Amino acid sequence: MKIWYQSASAYRYEPVWDDYGKTLESQCRRILHPDTGLYVTGIAEMIRDIENWRCFQYFQNVQTLNAMRQAEREGYDAFVVGCTLDVGVAEGRSLVDMPIVGISENAYHLAMTLGRMFAVVTSSSAFCEVYGEQATRYGVASRMLPGPYIVEASEEEIATSLANPGPLLDHFIAQCERAVKDGASVIVPGPAFLATLAHRAGLTQVMGAPILDTISAAVKAAEMMASLYKIGITPSRRIGASARPDPAHLTASLERLSRQFRIG
Repeated sequence: MKIWYQSASAYRYEPVWDDYGKTLESQCRRILHPDTGLYVTGIAEMIRDIENWRCFQYFQNVQTLNAMRQAEREGYDAFVVGCTLDVGVAEGRSLVDMPIVGISENAYHLAMTLGRMFAVVTSSSAFCEVYGEQATRYGVASRMLPGPYIVEASEEEIATSLANPGPLLDHFIAQCERAVKDGASVIVPGPAFLATLAHRAGLTQVMGAPILDTISAAVKAAEMMASLYKIGITPSRRIGASARPDPAHLTASLERLSRQFRIG
């Protein structure tokens, strides 16, 4: 079995993300079966603070969808969207014939099995808006504390903090404590960089509330989904969110669209 983990960082493309990417790999591998293969990569064109601009999210979606098609061609069994915006998750499920796991969608549903109420501790007010919309779309809004619980930091600050997690980690823990006092029984770090920060520091709980390792949870869910696919438990392809065009229509349509878009 092989799993493709698609980070929203520029890992493999910009050296500043090397430490983060290697930490991601160890974070993922520690929970997978020894025989499960793993490929972790980022995107070539990373727009900083992308959560603020939906127009740029569209182009990140395209990069992720191209990666899904590449993964399918190379024989991967499951694909993890490691961007907490869940970019391309809905589209990908109708594009390729393998499990697609969105890191946020998976985290919310898992959090509800671990406790009553969960809170997302994040790094910007824009993320708060995104996660609130996701909670409604995924049907979990009644179990999510609105907060906000914000650790002010840029992506680069979080990535480079892995070597010296102390200052940023203190702010993260303070926001987790606020959330627990407000009634959260589970903490969901978002974006994924915060989950890696907590992992690197060995932080698994605050005041008795688990800190969900969203990255490890997502790859383990992908491994499970790939196993379920092999015994015939798959999404409906006829109607609904995962409806997929027949192969001839899909191929012909993508050939036409490739004249206008850079489709891999």
